[in-house]
Amino acid sequence: MQATTGSEPFRQGDLIVKPVAAWTPGVHALLVALHRHGFDAAPISAGYDEAWERVTYLPGDTGDLDGHAAMRGEKALRSAASLLRRYHDCSSLFAKDLEADYTWQLPARSPCEVICHGDFAPYNVVLNDGEVTGIIDFEAAHPGQRIWDLAYAVYRWAPLSSSIALEEMETLAAQVDRARIFADAYGLSIAERPSLPGIIVERLEALLAFMEREAARGIERYRRNLQEGHDRIYREDIAYIRKYSIEIVAGLTG
Repeated sequence: MQATTGSEPFRQGDLIVKPVAAWTPGVHALLVALHRHGFDAAPISAGYDEAWERVTYLPGDTGDLDGHAAMRGEKALRSAASLLRRYHDCSSLFAKDLEADYTWQLPARSPCEVICHGDFAPYNVVLNDGEVTGIIDFEAAHPGQRIWDLAYAVYRWAPLSSSIALEEMETLAAQVDRARIFADAYGLSIAERPSLPGIIVERLEALLAFMEREAARGIERYRRNLQEGHDRIYREDIAYIRKYSIEIVAGLTG
C-alpha cells in the first residue's frame, strides 16, 4: 500500500508508517507496555519523530464482516473475544501504573480499569487460518472500563444492527446468538450482561457526539462520515437496540 494523501498510513517494508498525532506518545507507551508484559498480538512500536510514527506490520488477512467470509466464522468470533480479554488483562497492568498525563483521541473514562482499544471491530484485527491472531490500529485507545470497550466490540461483532445485509446475520436471533458467543468467549459474567444494551447505546451516543464535534472542527474524515450518513446508521442502531433490549438481555443471560 502506498500513501495516497498526507494523512493516510502506508506500509514501508515491515513497518506501517502514519503521521504523528497528539495521542501518539500514549499509544506507543501502551504498545511498549503490552510487549513488556508478554502480549505479542499487537504491533511493536518502532518509534516516532516530529512527523511520523512507525509500528511493525502484523501479517494476516483484514476486512469487515460483509466482505470476508472467514471473518464471519464462529472460530473468528470466539478467538476475537478471547483475544480482547487477553488484551484487557494485559493493558490493565499498564493502566494500573499510568502516571504520565497522556493525550488520548477519545476521552478517558473513570474508573480506569484497562486501556480500551476503542474500536475493536473486525476491520481492526488480523486473521490467520480463520483465527483472530492480532489487533491493529490503536489510535482510539483510551483509559476506561472493560465493559465500555466490550460493549462496542459486541455491537460490531454480533453485529447488533438493523442495517446488516448478510443473510446469516440479518435477524435479531442470529445477532443475539453471536453476541452471546462473544460474551461467553470473553468470560463476561451473567450478572454483568443485562447492562450491555444500555452501555452499547451510551457508547454509540458518545461516538456520535465525537464525530459531530470533530466535523465541526473541520476534520475532513468526520465531515465525510456525516455526509455519507454514518450518523444516521448509528442513530438507527441505537433505536434498534433500545427497542429490543429485553430480547437481547434474555438471549445473553438465558
